[in-house]
Amino acid sequence: MTQLGTEVVYRYYDWLVNGPHPEAVRIGLFANEDMLGFCFGGRFRGATGGFVRDNRYFLMWRVVTHPWLILNPFFRDRVKVGFSILRRLRKPKPAKGVSGQVLAIPSFGILAIATHPTYQGQGVGHQLMDAAEGEARQKGFRQMHLTVHPDNHQAVRFYERLGWQRRDTEGVWQGVMEKHLSSSE
Repeated sequence: MTQLGTEVVYRYYDWLVNGPHPEAVRIGLFANEDMLGFCFGGRFRGATGGFVRDNRYFLMWRVVTHPWLILNPFFRDRVKVGFSILRRLRKPKPAKGVSGQVLAIPSFGILAIATHPTYQGQGVGHQLMDAAEGEARQKGFRQMHLTVHPDNHQAVRFYERLGWQRRDTEGVWQGVMEKHLSSSE
């Protein structure tokens, strides 16, 4: 998304903050006037799809005016992985209820988390994730999920230190991680 320009990034975060997401949690960590970091979590039904739908002409224009992106294998890979992850996350694996009926297991998603570069390594990300987990527990969720690029080793190690686990799909890890929440914590 960043390769399409700052206006695309601005529109996306504006959509997350102001869009129709009644089950979303927006967390910011501040020191005086400075934002140290932020986290968007919860149930963003159609967050990416809604953003794309509402901005489709602008996004198409950005791709048309940046044709070299089509030739960029990383850009094409991100689009392909993004669609794959969206398809999987839109179809949660059902659990069987006592009567044999299929029940969806709700999951609290971490859609975005960022720490200002000046404050990285100072516990800001940990505080944001703790706050998000607290919100998930308070809302009655039993599990959380997020997606990270598999090559982002620093972020993967960070999540694993916080108790997150990689979720393989057919023996292949594509960046989806999950954390199960026990009600006793």
